[in-house]
Amino acid sequence: MEECERRERILDAASEVLQKCGYHAASMDKVAQHSAMSKRTLYLMFHSKQDLFRTLVSSRLFNVSPGKCLHMADPAEELTELLMRLGGVILRPDRISLIRALVTESPQSEDIRQILTSLRAGGKDNVLTTWLDRYVRARNRSVEDISMYSSMLFGMTIGDLMLQSLACAPDRPWSEQGMRPRFYKAVQIFLAGFADGCPAAS
Repeated sequence: MEECERRERILDAASEVLQKCGYHAASMDKVAQHSAMSKRTLYLMFHSKQDLFRTLVSSRLFNVSPGKCLHMADPAEELTELLMRLGGVILRPDRISLIRALVTESPQSEDIRQILTSLRAGGKDNVLTTWLDRYVRARNRSVEDISMYSSMLFGMTIGDLMLQSLACAPDRPWSEQGMRPRFYKAVQIFLAGFADGCPAAS
């Protein structure tokens, strides 16, 4: 079995264990059993339980490549496309189940809180922050806390739908045809305000 296939099988098993047992009761032994792999194999790929679950969350929720959308001439279209890709990943039923399990566990688990905080903080894995940073630099503007704007944009688009999905069944299931006009309008409003709030770089 190829390494990438083993990795995906382990991550599938980790997601299943987290949702069935919770983070506290999850163990590398249980993940090994569910993946039909040895614990030694798990530790060769992930040096700790926290590393395994951090990788699970990062790869299953936030690993979206901007791809060809970076070459679009219209920033609003480009950003809408990026949000559509991100929404198509995060709002899948299996990913909403994973988020629900993480939210349920976060009050009892410092590890889960650290994982969620580090992912929320952004860094290289946060495609929205990366896009906004590139957008600002191309226009020779300056932004003090770009991750705050990234969180705002996420909240007014995907975050709103995610909350609906976590609380109950959404009014409308995810569909590209239904969501694209909504996201595009939100992006237009966001970019207009964002441009006004960004002073020229000194």
